[in-house]
Amino acid sequence: MVERRRNGDQGLVGGPRYPWVVLALIGVGVLISTLDASIVNIALPTIMVGLGATLDAVTWVVVAYLLTIAVLLLPFGRLGDMVGRKPIFTVGLALFAVGSALCGLSAGVEQLVAFRVLQAVGAAMITAVSFAIVTAVFPPSQRGIALGINGAVVAIGFTLGPALGGLLIGSLGWRSIFYITVPIAAVGTVAAWRIMDERRISGELPAGQRHFDWAGTVSLALALVVLLLLLNLAPETGWLAPQILLLGAAFLLFSILFLTVESRVAQPLVDLSLFRRRIYAAGNVAGLLSFLAISANAYLMPLFLQLVLGFDPLLAGIFLAPTALMLAVVAPISGWLSDRLGARVLSSVGLAINGVALLMLSNLGADTDYPQLLAWLLLLGLGQGLFQAPNNRSVMGDVPRNCLGIGGAILSSMRNLGQVVGVAVAASFLLGSLAGIDSMVDLETLQIGVPGSGIDPAALPAFMEGMRRAYFAAAAFAALGVLASLVRGSGGAEPASLPRRMGEAEDARPQLRRRRAGRYP
Repeated sequence: MVERRRNGDQGLVGGPRYPWVVLALIGVGVLISTLDASIVNIALPTIMVGLGATLDAVTWVVVAYLLTIAVLLLPFGRLGDMVGRKPIFTVGLALFAVGSALCGLSAGVEQLVAFRVLQAVGAAMITAVSFAIVTAVFPPSQRGIALGINGAVVAIGFTLGPALGGLLIGSLGWRSIFYITVPIAAVGTVAAWRIMDERRISGELPAGQRHFDWAGTVSLALALVVLLLLLNLAPETGWLAPQILLLGAAFLLFSILFLTVESRVAQPLVDLSLFRRRIYAAGNVAGLLSFLAISANAYLMPLFLQLVLGFDPLLAGIFLAPTALMLAVVAPISGWLSDRLGARVLSSVGLAINGVALLMLSNLGADTDYPQLLAWLLLLGLGQGLFQAPNNRSVMGDVPRNCLGIGGAILSSMRNLGQVVGVAVAASFLLGSLAGIDSMVDLETLQIGVPGSGIDPAALPAFMEGMRRAYFAAAAFAALGVLASLVRGSGGAEPASLPRRMGEAEDARPQLRRRRAGRYP
């Protein structure tokens, strides 16, 4: 019995329950990391008052977190294949716990942004290996439902954030949204270290291929940082200002440098040959556009409910909860259906529903009827629930086993890139519309049910115009996502492996036979 405990309970590891226990552990990590990507959104007005910050400044509390994850996901995915996925996942949980505690202790907005970056490092480590671990421990016959559940947790965490945040802020204050994840992450760290078996979830890179792509990592990070600076500055300076044109040229340069490096190095950060697979490439683009679309709503809706409709954080959280519940109900069903119907129809219909919902939300006003608004938000939850699980199953089902780590990290990176750019675009439209207007939010004037009580009446028309443009752009992203989803075609067979270098025509069948016999190339 003692020996079994030392070995992480070998009876569990070898039993049929083990994949589901691992899925539960992954779900805990993914839930808290995605939850904190959006839970701050509903706290922005309260943080503005509590820390004496502007809307522009507190927006970086959201953007810094998402940007850090987007930059680090691919490097940590590669490290997971090199050094093992278990240490990456468990250390990520521990860092997340520390970062969350420090966020709750922040005395100013600058400290909060800095600690959000630390928290995001942990979240990137968790997320980078999650899809790879789930795909590795489940057999193909159960992989669709498992990835569906994991994808549902991702989407639920993202959409549940504002609702849960509102409930916490209304009863315990804004710092509680960070403290609540500390014990969860701490317990998850210990449980994952004791239960996960590295042999069942490890990557398959030989020692000679364990080289880290520093040039690709740096060029990718520079490209993303420059893009965010461009989106942040453009509303104030104008899109044709010299500094914006310079940033645009720098983004293009770093992007070309990244693609050039990845096509030439022996062990790239991103194996570009993966994108020769139509299902994988189209699914990733559809995922990127999907989160570009819905992240705009996650940023804008909490502001609209509190500043325009006069909701306090608690009431706003309750109002947003049904959207997350709708997604939670639909996502596992769509994951189950994807094993039988494929991803093309389900994902495309889901994105189309998202587009319609976002287009309806572009017509918001201070006199919007509450039941009508709730119906649009429920429609958004339905669309995302239909899209997420089938798309994840399609993408990861097209990834060779020896590339599961980087394949899953790319999928997660597309999601987080969509989130950070979506929030930045939405904030760009909103703040650009408010440029030159001296209006500060005072939550002490909020009266539940009194429209516009939390915003200067002189700023209300500009605020609503900025929201209208942002939602219209989000609907356009969803429409483009439908096209990307449709071009993936049908299929999604379980590939055995990819050639080790791009362009090689190596036959995968001998590798598959060796793998089944327990010998790896």
